[in-house]
Amino acid sequence: MKILVTGGAGFIGSHLVEKLVERGDKVTVLDDLSAGKLNNLEKVINHIQFWKGSVEDNSVFNITANTEVIFHLATHCLVKGLEDPRRMHEVNDIGTFNVCMAAKENKNKIVFISTSEVYGTQYTFPLKETATLFPMSIYGQTKAIAEQYVKFFHRIYGIPAVIIRPFNTFGPRQREDGYAGVITSFIKRIEAGKPPIIYGDGYQTRDFSYVSDIVDGIILVSVLNDGETVNLGSGKETSILKLAETMLPRKSLPPYPKFDSQQSRINDLRRLQADITLAKSFGYEPKVTVEEGLKKYVEWWKQKSIRNR
Repeated sequence: MKILVTGGAGFIGSHLVEKLVERGDKVTVLDDLSAGKLNNLEKVINHIQFWKGSVEDNSVFNITANTEVIFHLATHCLVKGLEDPRRMHEVNDIGTFNVCMAAKENKNKIVFISTSEVYGTQYTFPLKETATLFPMSIYGQTKAIAEQYVKFFHRIYGIPAVIIRPFNTFGPRQREDGYAGVITSFIKRIEAGKPPIIYGDGYQTRDFSYVSDIVDGIILVSVLNDGETVNLGSGKETSILKLAETMLPRKSLPPYPKFDSQQSRINDLRRLQADITLAKSFGYEPKVTVEEGLKKYVEWWKQKSIRNR
């Protein structure tokens, strides 16, 4: 199958590209490398076609002319929303509209990777795909708008499409800079002999999933065509405090987590937990527990640190 992966040099995108190449697909990657890294694709770089560019560019029309399916992962990440909302709108909304227009012109299928952030503040858990959306972040808002573009082009122009909402994904190749997720931030401090910092009271929860489970789920439900929306996650809640305690060495430094209750993230969600009943009906089954995933990630981190010395 001829496939385009936008954002394919990013965290989830690069793992997806590897899986697609492994199953024999002809894969093209479009990435502007503003967040992704070409090194993320080192295992498959000789087996793919790589284009450096943005989904906002007209080049997406030319690239998709020889494509059957677009896995659209290109995005401007969550924590950059407050500092640069215009850029987030340009990438997440205008970029997705551009992808939809290209798909319309070239008769492509769209597999759109959205986010659990579209749910925002909710009071009934676990979260079903049919829940009314109340996004609290500009990131969640732009992704909700992007979902509507995909649904519109499916409904009006008949473009085959599926929308996938991954919950909190972690694993090798996560960002390591100031925009890194909580797990990477914890690892960096623990490795430095410092306590992980927990913002807020630590009892906020997330639905953490190891990246291999999410990628397997994306490929599994990508066969859907009718504009379905599907959650992918573990179906379980883990508090940030529990996460930190799980990661801390039992008989050595660093000490107990450090709390910073005055620095809670603006509009931070209190709870996230996926209802994965629909995904399971298509054969999805998470295989890696949070504890197992953390062990895998920490081992990868240590091996990477040794290589970089």
